[in-house]
Amino acid sequence: MKFARELAEPWGLLLAATSAGVAWAVQLPVAAAVGVGVAVLAARAGVAVLGGEKDEPPPREARVLDVAPGSAEENWLHRAEGAAEGFGSLSASLAAGPLAERVADMEPVVRETLSTLRRLAGRASATGQALARVDLEAVAHERRRLQRDLRTANPEVRGDLEQALTAVQAQADVHARLSGARDKLLAQLQSGALGLDSLVARVAELTAATADVTVDTGAVRELSDQLEGIRQGVLETEEATRKSLG
Repeated sequence: MKFARELAEPWGLLLAATSAGVAWAVQLPVAAAVGVGVAVLAARAGVAVLGGEKDEPPPREARVLDVAPGSAEENWLHRAEGAAEGFGSLSASLAAGPLAERVADMEPVVRETLSTLRRLAGRASATGQALARVDLEAVAHERRRLQRDLRTANPEVRGDLEQALTAVQAQADVHARLSGARDKLLAQLQSGALGLDSLVARVAELTAATADVTVDTGAVRELSDQLEGIRQGVLETEEATRKSLG
């Protein structure tokens, strides 16, 4: 209970002891002095519970955007999830030994990579939805019309037409940034999913070809490097697209 925690809080105990000491110093009986200290401690704990101090809120989890059903990003995410599940099953099936230990050490990295891919897939869907709001053909048509009007515009309206053209060009620029970001996200989702697939295949191959007592440490190190490359790739893409999209 929070009240009990407040009673044991060091500053509260110090305050209670100081108050009791002051009461004893003014020649109150010992029992009365102790009572003053207890009363101060209880009062402080009660104020802390009922007042402005609140329990620490639970840590917020990173928000994962919804992935559009039937989208390319959903397909690649499902591919990555299947690969991660296969890696976990393969790891669990290995007999105890050096190879099993090394593969087990890779599991948290596989899970972390999959979590990042989920975020990338959600961002790809959000980017696709934003792209759908910009009619690039209409924007291009409007830009051509404004450029044509500007060639014959009189000075009184030229400023307004230039502002309108700037606004239209901004829409085209937004579409270009969103399109580039989505292409990068989809490319990384594909690379990550296929990379995890390849990793599972290599672990299976190593398991079948290598006696555990003579595990090829060079081959296992190569697998670890491959996984680290996949992890770094998805993290770098996440950071790059976050910056490009603001």
